[in-house]
Amino acid sequence: MMNNLPVVLVVDSQKASRDTIATVLHSHAVELREADDIQDALLALERHNPDVILVDPFENGQERTDLVGRLRERLPDVPVIVVTELQETRLVVEAMRQGVFDYLHKPVNAGALVLSVNRALEGKRLKDELRLLRGQLSGRQSLQVSMGDSDTVRKLVGLLDKIAPTPYTVLIEGESGSGKELVARAIHDMSRVPGQFVAIDCGAIPENLFESELFGHTKGAFTGAARDKTGFFEAADNGTLFLDEVCNLSYLAQQKLLRVIEERKVQRLGATAPQPVNVRIIAASNRSLDREVEDRRFRVDLLHRLKEVFVKVPPLRERPEDIGYLASRFLDQFRTSLGIGSNAGLASGALQALAAYQWPGNVRELKNVMRQAALVTEGGQPVAPEHLPAHITAGGVQAGPVRPERDDDNPLAAMPDASLADIVGAYTRALEKRVIEQAIRDAGGNKAAAAKRLRIDYTTMHRKRKQLGIE
Repeated sequence: MMNNLPVVLVVDSQKASRDTIATVLHSHAVELREADDIQDALLALERHNPDVILVDPFENGQERTDLVGRLRERLPDVPVIVVTELQETRLVVEAMRQGVFDYLHKPVNAGALVLSVNRALEGKRLKDELRLLRGQLSGRQSLQVSMGDSDTVRKLVGLLDKIAPTPYTVLIEGESGSGKELVARAIHDMSRVPGQFVAIDCGAIPENLFESELFGHTKGAFTGAARDKTGFFEAADNGTLFLDEVCNLSYLAQQKLLRVIEERKVQRLGATAPQPVNVRIIAASNRSLDREVEDRRFRVDLLHRLKEVFVKVPPLRERPEDIGYLASRFLDQFRTSLGIGSNAGLASGALQALAAYQWPGNVRELKNVMRQAALVTEGGQPVAPEHLPAHITAGGVQAGPVRPERDDDNPLAAMPDASLADIVGAYTRALEKRVIEQAIRDAGGNKAAAAKRLRIDYTTMHRKRKQLGIE
């Protein structure tokens, strides 16, 4: 919640009992929410995400044996305290069996109630803190397991370490398949937020459903709205909302998103008033949003709101030292799932071919290639060049590609059997080589000065010279 006070939900069919509890807890630093039946209680769980639940499992004199169980099923990590008039041993035993935190009798003793609530809140705080610390560690580890252990990935993890504890919105840009969602999840895991990571593919939401999906709706808000619906913003309250491929939003949708980001409030369709949300927003795009703004396809004000912090995910071709590790990991993964065994790895020729390829589809493409390699190799056989797709080993995008000497070169004639991706990759590699060579010549052979002119660091310059065969 926006005021950061812990939320205590009181579920009791008797208003007098709810009022008594509210009076006792009024002077304590908690936010009280009330529900008088199971349906209101379940709705309150969804809306308010309570930290402690006080419940009387009797509704109008009738025992609701399923009430505690249903509450704990929805929020298993939230302590439940039973407050009831009945003192039968079997009820106490059943409540404890269902995992309740405490069992108090009515009329409630004010001191006992305050003590029990404080103990429950402290216990939940410690559990949340432990979970967050584990998440921070797992976020770092999972990113390096998923992307590799190169210097490039380590620098990326170092940047995320600084970003994660902040409340800033983050814009992640990178090519398709480069790992943008992995980076977003790592930021969430490394941050100290108790809420969920909610991911949305912005290109998959129809224009007419945008508001309903993101902001939610009330029952009867439109034809077919048979019940209340929680939107993505509310689902991500106190957590992270990941807007994947935000560049695909229409101009109108961008305007609606901008307003919510500015006001930090959402209003469900059909609702009479907005409600605050505390959401950390991470957006991702496989296209440059600066270029999209220049082309008038993206709002500049929304860009500034999303780009409080910027992360560029490097494509796989810029971190070739990760290729061997990732290929071996994927190969082991697929062989294990197929029951083949994972002791045989990659032959040197196959590894060289993989390292020389430009990977326009990035890690996603490499994963698909290794899936096929696992299928076509025999049990204990290492993956050899002949087990790889032809475009990987054809040489069109390996060292020594076709070099376009003139603007009127015919690439189709030069590479008659190559695909579009192979041709573009080869010409891009050739052009990159020519630019670096020219920069080194202009700098009188001073490679550090050439790297500065090209706005890359010396390590990147050294790696590219090695890849492209530049002396």
